[in-house]
Amino acid sequence: MPGDRFRFVSVKKDPLLAIFQRVLLAILLLLVVTLITYIGRDGYTDSQGDSPLTFIDSLYYATVTITTTGYGDIVPSTQVSRLITTVVVTPLRVLFLVLLVGTTLQVLTNQSKIRFRRKRLEKQLSDHIVICGFGVKGKAALEYMRNHNDDCAAIAIDPSKEALDSANAEDVAGIQGEASDLEILKAARVDLARTVIIAPSTDEQAVLTLLRVRELNKKATVVASCREETNVELLRNSGADEVIVSSSSAGRILGMAAEAPDAARVVNDLLTFGDGLDINEWQVEADGETLVRDDKPAETPIAVVRGTDVLRPGDADCEPLKRLDRVIYIDTNEEKMKRTQTIK
Repeated sequence: MPGDRFRFVSVKKDPLLAIFQRVLLAILLLLVVTLITYIGRDGYTDSQGDSPLTFIDSLYYATVTITTTGYGDIVPSTQVSRLITTVVVTPLRVLFLVLLVGTTLQVLTNQSKIRFRRKRLEKQLSDHIVICGFGVKGKAALEYMRNHNDDCAAIAIDPSKEALDSANAEDVAGIQGEASDLEILKAARVDLARTVIIAPSTDEQAVLTLLRVRELNKKATVVASCREETNVELLRNSGADEVIVSSSSAGRILGMAAEAPDAARVVNDLLTFGDGLDINEWQVEADGETLVRDDKPAETPIAVVRGTDVLRPGDADCEPLKRLDRVIYIDTNEEKMKRTQTIK
């Protein structure tokens, strides 16, 4: 079931390891009682015979005593053995019972806690971000979005345990499984998501995941990553709002770095939020607004997106701006640039 695959933040300890440790402790307690009985075997009476207790007899007595079974065939018969039973063996018996009951209670408590946290998370999953594939690309995408909005809620989907451990380290809950699985997407409440980032390891998975996402949510902004340029149109036609070709983009930057290293440095600066030059956008709220805002001198407009058209400053139709236009600009972040230069 998808609900059983939730990986929550701060779940660190392996439950199997905890149970194994408790079993070892229970065996240790049993052996302690056995040794105490065997060392003081002369103070015990066996109803089955008058010979001194053997090690097996001592183990048997320790087992029925520490588990409170108490058949009564072997009993302490001297003052010393009875004192040892009262002062040492009885507390060990209580500790053994607490250990067993505690293990059961912990398992039940953990299961209840997981169910509670899952239900609470499901209630919080609205207008959130779903990241399908929490590898290098998915993690970097979340980091960029959080730099713009610290309060954005997110959930990761990935088949890899290591990837979900990485998501948990970023305070992101996750679901283990393939994002193309319809039930997994439902568990992540994709139907209520604001943004879906699709960054799986293969283009085939990207296409299938995109189709599943659009089956559940027609309105969310969906951004997909692919390796081959030949699959861009396929992803767009499947419902992606934007498609990023990771291999060719990286290749272009590498070529730029070889031929024009300073230009490549600027591009990297633009792609790294908060490091000097930031690329961002703002939405026009009313007709007639100007491209350059007087109260934002650090902003340098580079494009205006109007519907599906991209206009450049200086184009005849660019100004005046219209309501719902989106202005793409470079924020020079002068203070951050000064700090960076000072550090350098």
